Amino acid sequence: MKAKHLFPFVCLQSLVWGLASLSFFHINGFYLDVAGILFTVTFLIGHTFVFALLVGLLAWPWSRLGSRSLQVAGVCWGSFFSTLLVIDWVVFSQYRFHVGVAMLQLLLGPARSDIFVFSAGMWLLAGLIILAILALETGLAYLSRYIVLSKRIIFAILGIWLVCFLTYNAMYAWGQFMQIPSIVSQRKALPLTFPLSANRQLRKWGFEPKRQPYAIPPKGNLRYPQSLSCPTIQKPLNVLLFLVDSWRADMLNPEVMPRLSAWVKKQNMTVFTRHLSGGNSTAGGVFSLFYSLPLSYWDDFTGLNLPPLLISQALQNGYEPAIFASSKLNSPSFDRNIFASIPHLRIGSKPGLSWKRDREAVEGFEHFLRTRKADVPFFGFIFLDAPHGYSYPEGDKPFTPAKEINYILLSNRTDPTPYFNQYKNSVYFIDKQIDQILSDLQQRHLLENTLVLITGDHGQELNDSHQNFWGHNSNFTDYQTNVPLVAHFPGISAPDRVDYRTTHYDIAPTVLQTVFQCSDPTSDYSIGYHLLDSTPRPFIIFAGYEEQALRMEDTILVFSRFNTSRQYGPHLEPVTVTPPATLVKEGLKTFSQFYK
Repeated sequence: MKAKHLFPFVCLQSLVWGLASLSFFHINGFYLDVAGILFTVTFLIGHTFVFALLVGLLAWPWSRLGSRSLQVAGVCWGSFFSTLLVIDWVVFSQYRFHVGVAMLQLLLGPARSDIFVFSAGMWLLAGLIILAILALETGLAYLSRYIVLSKRIIFAILGIWLVCFLTYNAMYAWGQFMQIPSIVSQRKALPLTFPLSANRQLRKWGFEPKRQPYAIPPKGNLRYPQSLSCPTIQKPLNVLLFLVDSWRADMLNPEVMPRLSAWVKKQNMTVFTRHLSGGNSTAGGVFSLFYSLPLSYWDDFTGLNLPPLLISQALQNGYEPAIFASSKLNSPSFDRNIFASIPHLRIGSKPGLSWKRDREAVEGFEHFLRTRKADVPFFGFIFLDAPHGYSYPEGDKPFTPAKEINYILLSNRTDPTPYFNQYKNSVYFIDKQIDQILSDLQQRHLLENTLVLITGDHGQELNDSHQNFWGHNSNFTDYQTNVPLVAHFPGISAPDRVDYRTTHYDIAPTVLQTVFQCSDPTSDYSIGYHLLDSTPRPFIIFAGYEEQALRMEDTILVFSRFNTSRQYGPHLEPVTVTPPATLVKEGLKTFSQFYK
């Protein structure tokens, strides 16, 4: 391939990517009005051609080494970007967001093997896809050698691209200003999109939007108390937070979890039947549990290395921390916010299968119980990972048929039964670990003076909504946000069962009031309530990496980072009744409540 063939190669590359990118629009939904169609066409051409040109620019320097070097460079760069496009399509088809900075940090971070579980079959299929991409790119390079374009045609093609590029940017600027759904809703269809926004300039020119969209209020400086009004505790209770990754609420039953189901029938064990996490991801779930604030505050607390009051109060009262997580606590960066003040923090278990790491964490906590000073209260946190990786000992498989999940092969027609059984087996394993810890506490006579809270960071969907959602971090339905909560309140009169709605935001206020006897209003540091406070929660905040949501009764109103919105019910069913605007406004204020 000679230098004169590079531009035909770029055009062919853009054509292939454009056709492939139609699958993103299919997932996102086509808009068939005039504005929607025009935006789709210009967006597709204008955006994909930019990256095709980038391939050409990256390959061009190799033309000085000869035509063979240029062809190899073109094939390699084209294959690289095509592979990224395929990876992004897999992520987008499952989670409805693109591979961004947050996802890359997890993919490349120290916990990548803990978070992303790939079977041998999945690696094999991925290898075959890469080989197919290399073959395709080689074919494009070979075909481009037989295409000769005159300067007039080249300039015409560049002119068409420039018109498309300017058109879709202008349309988006106007569509965002006027909140035209068929335009603004399409931005998330393609990756790495940064179209023009001109709201301020359009207002300067005298234009006014027809209606104002819901928008999260702008941030200011963080306003979070450094301490609370809490007396010196004479007989402090120990605290144990037991967290299970990807634990669905419907798994707390005698069939899947017989041991914990037996425990909840005992005195001072309370089951919260309608408990919701603060998000559909680990970061959102754990952050909301400790801070009683949504994930939108993550960057500020992480940048300041500011721990939650729940941890600070425990350390101020002389509690000995006992933090035992199976997965890495530095990915997401919990070591830089939640546990930033914990000395000699145990980052995680040794690399290995999830269930083995879980056992190591449980054994570590039991060793702590054996060696701790009896007169020093402890603040314990155990975080197990087996259900996230569908992991369990091979010889312990009560639910069959069970099959390793392969996300590449999943579709809306896939039978979830073998994957669900695989998941149940992992939860069955977790049931044994919880029973082991509770039994150990009881044998050491520690259960009688330890507040225990057992819950999950988020749920786990296995296409329950029949819209090809598998896993989590893709919607805010009950399947991905409804988690179990079992509480042991020593010395406190508590019901056996609580049926009103509670959330992760209620956990920190509960511990601070029950254990540390803090008298400050919860609104000073939290958006939650005490768990035993039956006051109705008018709305619930969900936060993910790409979206935030407000849940009011059975309506979930979702906002993307692009200021687009949609709504659905707790099982992803369509909802046409718009919630009261005053309640939506009140809920959105929560995102900036703790900023000056």
